[in-house]
Amino acid sequence: MRSSSSIYRTIVVLAALVVIIAGMKAAAPLMVPFMLSVFIALLLSPLLHWMIRKGIPKPLSFLLVILFMLAIFVTLTGVVSTHVADLFSKSDIWQQAMMENLQKWLLQLHEWGITIDKEAFFEFVQPQKVFTFTLSIVKNTTTLLSNSFLIFFTVLFMLIESFSIKQKIDYIEKSGVADLGERIWLFTDRLNHYFTLKALTSALTGIWIVAVLYFYDIPYPLLWGLGGFVLNFIPVIGSIIAAVPPVLIALATHGFGDALWIAGWFLVINTAIGNVLEPKLMGKGLELSELVVFLSLVFWGWVFGKIGMLLAVPLTMIVKFALETSESTRWIGVLLSDSVKKR
Repeated sequence: MRSSSSIYRTIVVLAALVVIIAGMKAAAPLMVPFMLSVFIALLLSPLLHWMIRKGIPKPLSFLLVILFMLAIFVTLTGVVSTHVADLFSKSDIWQQAMMENLQKWLLQLHEWGITIDKEAFFEFVQPQKVFTFTLSIVKNTTTLLSNSFLIFFTVLFMLIESFSIKQKIDYIEKSGVADLGERIWLFTDRLNHYFTLKALTSALTGIWIVAVLYFYDIPYPLLWGLGGFVLNFIPVIGSIIAAVPPVLIALATHGFGDALWIAGWFLVINTAIGNVLEPKLMGKGLELSELVVFLSLVFWGWVFGKIGMLLAVPLTMIVKFALETSESTRWIGVLLSDSVKKR
């Protein structure tokens, strides 16, 4: 009897998951801006409460954070819109120049005694498709700017709500939900810790990328630096994706030699920050296994499209943190981790 009841319960849970996933997929146009608002609020909330702890009056702290957010929104909207419009207006010219520079490189290799079949090379690498796919990612990402007004006000009201959420949780806990406050504060503390440190290392990544691209005079360094900041939230493959557009643009505008230099610098940046600095700051306990990272990209990309791939790891990290705060689901959180902590 207990076995049949367990099977029935499992079937009900799986059916509920299917319904929830289908609902998220259908509601993606609304959910994506909302999730971005949550992540922005998580990044700004520690700054807001730090200012309050330092003795700055609450209304003034809130006003300063909102003005800071507004300045970032206006600046990013202006820079990204201008650069992307110019990028697409020159995309055909640069795509042709990229192909010509690749052919020149193959001829140079032939003069050095290294013969590569041109047709086989272009069939394998397919640079035109890579360039087109890169432009599609940029275009899909910039569509989020059309929701900047909604995101701004959602973040604003989330920050306002953060002042009273503690009292609400305490009231619910007193009403009979034991340990709710402790579990929520553990969850939010770990999440804030992760996003704060990740934002700092991502900002360092973006600044380093901008400096390198300015030095080599690669077009749109601010745009690619912003891309490096955002994509650094995706472990392992994020830095690879961030390197593709500037390397292709360098190949089109400067030639194969500078493109190799840019690719090499991205490797240095990723190694120094992703493999040296981040593990020292955050340790290993907050990371996901490589398999989970890949599967999360596939799953959230299927649910929310290309933007879902950008949000995949933060979303999975939230699920992991939430699972680890409960004894009954902690084992699932361990399965998602890249290591097991000894007790």
